[in-house]
Amino acid sequence: MAPAHRASAIAVDRLGPQDLIETFAFLDQDPILNVYLVALTMRDALGRPRDETWGARRDGRMVGLLHLGGRSGAMLPVGEDAEAMRLLGDQARLRLPMLPRRFQLVGSRAAVDPFLSVFARTGLRPRLARAQVYMDLIRAALPAFERLPELTPAGAADLPVVYESGALLRAEELDEDPRTADPEGYRQRVAEECRDGHTFLWRGPKGLLFRASVSAITADAAQVSGVYTPREHRNQGVARRGLAELCTRLFERTRSVCLFVNDRNVHALALYRRLGFRPRAAWRSLFYDLGA
Repeated sequence: MAPAHRASAIAVDRLGPQDLIETFAFLDQDPILNVYLVALTMRDALGRPRDETWGARRDGRMVGLLHLGGRSGAMLPVGEDAEAMRLLGDQARLRLPMLPRRFQLVGSRAAVDPFLSVFARTGLRPRLARAQVYMDLIRAALPAFERLPELTPAGAADLPVVYESGALLRAEELDEDPRTADPEGYRQRVAEECRDGHTFLWRGPKGLLFRASVSAITADAAQVSGVYTPREHRNQGVARRGLAELCTRLFERTRSVCLFVNDRNVHALALYRRLGFRPRAAWRSLFYDLGA
């Protein structure tokens, strides 16, 4: 396949099924930090029609990777080679027409910052930027807690509570209500959550106490997202017990649990540290709107 971009000894090419072994070898350099992309690659084998994966090679060795989600709007770069990431950022800029109008750039700071600079030079700036901490937990670090059989996967009957709580969570974390910002897309994502059983709920007599989702899982790690406790149940140990239960169940299938959290969310950071999570990398999430 002819390279799309060359500079110095770096070549940027679109990856396909023939590049699977090399792609896994690159991602497996940090299978916890890269768990989402590892799981995605295992599922789709670099062959999903609307998605694209690009690799940057220096002297024939992969030093950077970029996933572009044509349906999800996820732009996910991986790598620490600054020049390679800038070239992948150039490729991402050229591929913006294949992405939804609203897209998000997510990854380690080392991988994301060159993209941010490339986009800024063309006048494209995020509507929202979040500096975050990527954290991970091993089984031995999780303190003892009272088990919680009430935590159950959401099903079709739980769609209203998943829909409502997910909207409240996003409004609190990202300053937007998906019910108005992206009503059709949000409704579809919630339906998929309830269909696939990736979101877990703890409900009491008066309603929802806790929710969290599992966005990716491999033998090395499970990534947890969307951790949320309604305001009226906070500071009562609810989130600590709910997340501890979820982690315990995940340890039956994987060696570690990971997540990322806004670096100014002191309450969440304190909760995760009490549960034994430790910082692994500086992380960033940037949200763009091409129509803004």
